[in-house]
Amino acid sequence: MSKGSESPRSSVFTTMVFSKNRGVLLLKPHLNRMRDHATKLKIDGSAIAQQSIQNLLQNQPPKIDEGLVRIECSSTLQMKVSYRPFGIRNEYVDAVTVPSPLWPARIAGTKHGAWSAYHAAKLHANKAGADLALMIHEHSIVDGDRCTPLVMDEDGIIWFSDSPFSVESITLNALKSTLLAEGYHLQSGKLNERLVARCAELVAVGSGIGVVKIESIDGEAVGEDGMNLFSTCKSMIERIENDPNNWTGRWE
Repeated sequence: MSKGSESPRSSVFTTMVFSKNRGVLLLKPHLNRMRDHATKLKIDGSAIAQQSIQNLLQNQPPKIDEGLVRIECSSTLQMKVSYRPFGIRNEYVDAVTVPSPLWPARIAGTKHGAWSAYHAAKLHANKAGADLALMIHEHSIVDGDRCTPLVMDEDGIIWFSDSPFSVESITLNALKSTLLAEGYHLQSGKLNERLVARCAELVAVGSGIGVVKIESIDGEAVGEDGMNLFSTCKSMIERIENDPNNWTGRWE
């Protein structure tokens, strides 16, 4: 089990895109996942309601025009809001690998209070001159430090991890139906070394990063030239962001 100063059951959280003049993006699925994770963490999720969250956001407005908002609910039902600007987003990146934190079954895959291993992975990537850390367990990618990796193989199948240590991606869920309609095939499985080394394209998606194209891992180039999964996902995310029905609340 991973160790940290906080218990994983001390809180549950989610991070969403916000814009002062549009509101919060995909609020409902974020809150649904947050409540589901609260149940797994044995946290009372009654405070995680759309109206109460909207009131909380209105009472604590952001000081920047757009970026990311983190909503956290503690085990004592205290709610916290914090805002930060975007970091890497919709660009080409380099990644490094780090061991995945390991948790018991009811903790694994949740956005819990002992998230320090993911922050440490992000700092490790920065110190190594990379943009992103990929979490590895049993020689397979199971997650990213703030994203969900997608590996497109030589046959055009898009693979995402089926590991219990992977966090369900709101962004991937929002993209799935359109990817299928565009003729892509999605498959969960092990993102092992062989699959990644021979992949046609490797991208990662998430609220914090939009979509990024991973061009190298630990200094080794991955993927082929001329692939369009990155550009396709980027266009899909733009469509999601341009749909006013996907935004809730606004500050001005």
